[in-house]
Amino acid sequence: MTDETPALTVGLEWHQRLKTHKLFCDCPSELGSEPDRTDTRFLRLSSSELGETDAAALLEAQKSRKFEYKYSTDNSCLVELDEAPPHLVNEDALRIVLKVALMFNMKVLDEIRVMRKVVLDGSNTSGFQRTMLVAVGTDESKVHTSTGGVRIRTLCLEEESAFIISTEDREAIYRLDRLGIPLIELATAPDIHSADQVREIAEEVGLRIRLTGEMQRGIGSIRQDINVSIKGGSRQEIKGVQELKLLGTMVGLEGERQVALLKIRDELSRRKIPPLEFKCVDVMDSLKDSSSSLVQGALKKKHRALCLPAAGFEGLLGVEISPGRRFGRELAERARAWAGVGGIIHSDELPGYGISEAELEAVRRTCGLRSAGAFVIVLADGETARRALEAVHKRLVEATVGVPSETRKANEDGTTSYLRPLPGAARMYPETDLPPIVIRAETLEELKKSLPPTPSQKKDQLMGLGLSEQVALQLVRSPRIEAFESVVSAGAAPTIAATAILTIIPTLRREGVDVDSVEDVVYVNGIAEFSRANLPKESLDPFMRELVASRNVQEALGAIKTPAVSEAEARTVIREIISGKVEFVKQKGKESVKPLMGLAMEKLRGKLPGTVIHRLLEEEVEAML
Repeated sequence: MTDETPALTVGLEWHQRLKTHKLFCDCPSELGSEPDRTDTRFLRLSSSELGETDAAALLEAQKSRKFEYKYSTDNSCLVELDEAPPHLVNEDALRIVLKVALMFNMKVLDEIRVMRKVVLDGSNTSGFQRTMLVAVGTDESKVHTSTGGVRIRTLCLEEESAFIISTEDREAIYRLDRLGIPLIELATAPDIHSADQVREIAEEVGLRIRLTGEMQRGIGSIRQDINVSIKGGSRQEIKGVQELKLLGTMVGLEGERQVALLKIRDELSRRKIPPLEFKCVDVMDSLKDSSSSLVQGALKKKHRALCLPAAGFEGLLGVEISPGRRFGRELAERARAWAGVGGIIHSDELPGYGISEAELEAVRRTCGLRSAGAFVIVLADGETARRALEAVHKRLVEATVGVPSETRKANEDGTTSYLRPLPGAARMYPETDLPPIVIRAETLEELKKSLPPTPSQKKDQLMGLGLSEQVALQLVRSPRIEAFESVVSAGAAPTIAATAILTIIPTLRREGVDVDSVEDVVYVNGIAEFSRANLPKESLDPFMRELVASRNVQEALGAIKTPAVSEAEARTVIREIISGKVEFVKQKGKESVKPLMGLAMEKLRGKLPGTVIHRLLEEEVEAML
């Protein structure tokens, strides 16, 4: 975010999967079973109870796509296929979400009602997602940051969507193993005003949720949505941010994008252009002899080249609005979303694509434009091209007003892309297959007795085990904190457990060792056995390597229990090392001990304590000098 960016207003939403079976059936919340069955559906749009149509659902319905669902009966049933009514809400999931509400001092609703949220992108076989509002924020529902408190506004329990395998203009393929996994949605009020504060609050809330011990781990198990606006701009809902480190970047770049769009609006106002009329002109005759591969490809398919004149927009279609993304990209994304075209061609990027200056001017004459007048061309069949230009026209009209509110997709580089219009109230209606859920006061009182500590309290608890503040903080932030606690409960020394989990496992991962496929129970039993064996701490690294390789605790212990050498035998090894480095030792003197220690450890690791090896090395170096 630059110094020119007006103050940001940001709200965050967390979507976190729960560690329990699916929300409306008894299928396990497990991924990975190879699909052995397939079902096909077409979804249709319906109006709300008031006869209204949601704009986001309308976009998906307009595509008329076929949806193919792959699944295994190991983790999906007739409920996921929408061929059987939902079971009563998973009580374990409900208790977890109630606990989260109490953690953040929220007001739990006396009666919870399941709602249907219209979703026609194929991510749910029924055409809707079931969700329920569980709790709302109070004056005490605040999370404090270094730049002020952030209110927690709402907490919902809902079902996870199906996992998309592939998507095309007319078809999309999904897997159903993810569909129905319980998911909490925790949302803040728009109290965040900087990229740094976004990162701070995201980390704090994420840690608090994870410390319940009831959350799934792994890629995709938690994701954030960001609502961003600036003064004079409008709210943008950015979907699916999975990396914490990207949050601040994405907020900053969205602020810059809105600033750029406001500058385009102001320039259009300064130019005093008349209202832009929708006009669709066939310009294929002006381009039919072009050497452009795009044009020739369209001719072979008997497509048309329809053009939308955009007088007054010259020079603005190519304005950069975020790194590597120009305003013309916004038009192309609208055309792609609403008509399924691959892209557009606009005048600010011509001559180009093999279209010459003469052909550019011929298009302008055909459209009745003056020299340098702006336009947008779509190459497609007539109906598709017209729908694409209608979407482009709408976006150009919006540019004269300011920043349109949209739902946008998070990109890996921190930028965003258009997904669909913001959904409205018309997408929600009551679930008729499930009764209301009454929450009793005694249930809440019982849950209050088992609330997890805050990250700060957890850090203090870990320091009470004899760990340093730095190590305690690392553990609080580690996704393997539960494994650490299990190891210590099994009898391991806290320092040994912390070293294995915070240092050795990450080191092996960086070396390309597949540490994440090893089950936590193997690590827990292995580290505990190592600690009880009273082996030198220098043996922990080779032990962990053997443990990952064999997945067997006793084999790993046996592999490193090499008979310990005597000090005399160790001196012999050290003297051999020094004899090969005589000139180095004479040149560096006592400073040679540190680099030589690495060579000594390679030969003596696990056979003598490191402190003894270091002492012997010092003595032998001093004897030579």
